[in-house]
Amino acid sequence: MLGSMNQKNREALKFLLISVGVSYVLSRMMVGNFLFTIPLMVLAPKFSDRKGELLPVILVAVLILLTELIRSRSALSSEEGRILLVIGLFIPSVLLVAAAVWIAMAKQRTVYRYLASCLFGVVASFAVVIWFSQPTEPLMRVYSLMYETFRLILGQASGTTDSVLPMAEDALKGVFHMSVLTIGAVLAPLCMALVGFASFLAMSYQARFDGGFSVRVSKWRVPDPAIWIFLGSWTVVLLLILAKSGYLVRALSLQVALGSAVLYAVQGMAIVTHFMLRKGLAVNTGRLVTTTFLLAFLIPGVNLLVVFVLPLLGVTETWIVYRRNE
Repeated sequence: MLGSMNQKNREALKFLLISVGVSYVLSRMMVGNFLFTIPLMVLAPKFSDRKGELLPVILVAVLILLTELIRSRSALSSEEGRILLVIGLFIPSVLLVAAAVWIAMAKQRTVYRYLASCLFGVVASFAVVIWFSQPTEPLMRVYSLMYETFRLILGQASGTTDSVLPMAEDALKGVFHMSVLTIGAVLAPLCMALVGFASFLAMSYQARFDGGFSVRVSKWRVPDPAIWIFLGSWTVVLLLILAKSGYLVRALSLQVALGSAVLYAVQGMAIVTHFMLRKGLAVNTGRLVTTTFLLAFLIPGVNLLVVFVLPLLGVTETWIVYRRNE
């Protein structure tokens, strides 16, 4: 019995080191920063209890925090330095909390696991937008620092010694300001998309040998009351635009509206999977979702098709029965 326990402890230690090591390395990469929680979720079932499942998440969170504190230690004496630290930790924190919730709710329905995993990111997004809408002196200095970084990067990309031509300065400031406003309006749905993508990839990897996984995905459905949130939030957005209301209330309402659209985009993807299965096509849902995600984020023009068509497909199922054999 003692030998068996030692074997289990060695196995648990091995999975702990693998999950923490791979996750931390991914978090240091630009692309991997959005995917680093996948190993934590994939390997969670390898541990025998809930504490063991959540320990790698906690360790990775501590490592990332310590790394960022060490990197920015010289700037932490100023308030703008601390604000930049919070900005840098925002997405990792959202993904780590989402991973912990996803792991802790392993026995719940997928839709409820996903909604619960997104909750922290949505609330944190609202808080960040409200915080950054207050024009305090430290925030304005952070804004100036970020603009100068944006200006420098654009200059380097254009291959010029000057970051921009003086005559283009006003236009560049306008582009940067509009980019900041746009990010504020889409922050919550962006977090929902990142959490959903990471969770789905982890789930699809765990079910890579499960022939019924695609069938289960094809049956995903948003709870019926969500349609009222979708319709109500977009109505509010339209009214606020017509009333020419302030940025903050419009940004918050747009986050709710786009967040509900993300949910219906998931349902739209389930409907597409259903159609493909009904036609007898071999469906690799992991590749299908990854391709759709990349199209939505990387390819101009095509991304508009994905962003509008999938939520529309999901919403219209409220009145049109697409999946008749369910």
